[in-house]
Amino acid sequence: MIPVIDDDIQTICLDLPTTIRSYVVSNRDGSYTVVLNARLCREQLLRAYSHEIAHLCRGDYEKTCSADLIEVHAHQDAELSDSRLEA
Repeated sequence: MIPVIDDDIQTICLDLPTTIRSYVVSNRDGSYTVVLNARLCREQLLRAYSHEIAHLCRGDYEKTCSADLIEVHAHQDAELSDSRLEA
């Protein structure tokens, strides 16, 4: 299921440990909450938000493989996107 961004995703900022930039919570109603670390600067917040939205758009939270493998693919996709923007 690919969520509808406007209705199915809420975003909140919380003071989190500096080792955590962001994470996503799957809610009982099928929506998601993106939790961002309020300690991040604006640019870091935008990157963290984009990273979590990319996970949702790829359906990563419904996959059964390891979180480590999902993160490897997510970072490879991000590097590819960044290189396209620089070209």
